[in-house]
Amino acid sequence: MSSYRILIVDDEKMARNFLVSLFSKYGHHCETAKEGMEALEKIKKDSFEAAVVDIVMPGTDGITLTKELLRLYPHLPIMIITGYAEDDSAESAIAAGAREYIKKPFSNHEFILRFDKMMRDHKGEEALLVLSLTDELTGLFNRRRFFVLAEQSLKVALRTKKRLSLLYMDMDDLKRINDQNGHSEGDQALTDFAGILKKTFRESDITARIGGDEFVILIESTNGEDEILVTRLDENLRDHNVRGARSYTLSISVGVARFDPENPISIDELLSKADSSMYTQKRRRGRKHPS
Repeated sequence: MSSYRILIVDDEKMARNFLVSLFSKYGHHCETAKEGMEALEKIKKDSFEAAVVDIVMPGTDGITLTKELLRLYPHLPIMIITGYAEDDSAESAIAAGAREYIKKPFSNHEFILRFDKMMRDHKGEEALLVLSLTDELTGLFNRRRFFVLAEQSLKVALRTKKRLSLLYMDMDDLKRINDQNGHSEGDQALTDFAGILKKTFRESDITARIGGDEFVILIESTNGEDEILVTRLDENLRDHNVRGARSYTLSISVGVARFDPENPISIDELLSKADSSMYTQKRRRGRKHPS
């Protein structure tokens, strides 16, 4: 059984303690909140994989809280706890986006079964979502996923005052590789380059293929990490070309644009600047990696 980090929201202390005790028996980790505003503050500061929310609370009720939680985290699985007299409210909460609900009174066994089913369904949906947001050939993020993650990263960088760098890479001579060696070899070249990117960049970096021969990487760059990583990419490309037994070598043109939280720009503007930088280098300096 997987272990989850769960946010429990209930105005009754006894109910909160009961759920924490129940979840802990199954290896889950819980944080609690006694009302909606506290829950929203906690979820902004910490990471949770699910929420269990009582529908009747003073102030922000369970339906309103569900909407607010999903506004912040659209894919968060939420389970609603309701009483017999609150059927209409439970249906409203499901309509608002809650994944599951359970009526009081309930047995421990029934509660855990409902919760586990919600998480299994969520995992299945996540797997399908990952497939739809992944470039089929390379396994990197696709253009759609890149924009979603990049938008989130820019918001975080703006809030935390951290600098980011966007690297825009164009794979040189892919058309020639396709023409001289066939499209299957061109696909292999793209796959090989994606492997080099995975080897070079960190898991926290957002690495995507956004076009036929175009790749982008969004990284946190507070101390010149972009230059260090481009140098490492040079080395890994050279190593690949030396070790490879291909009739061609892999090379790329690189452009860099930087996000300054003191002078913020949109992801579209950042992408345009990096793209322009890459093509300027390609035209004026003929810069390729490796040189």
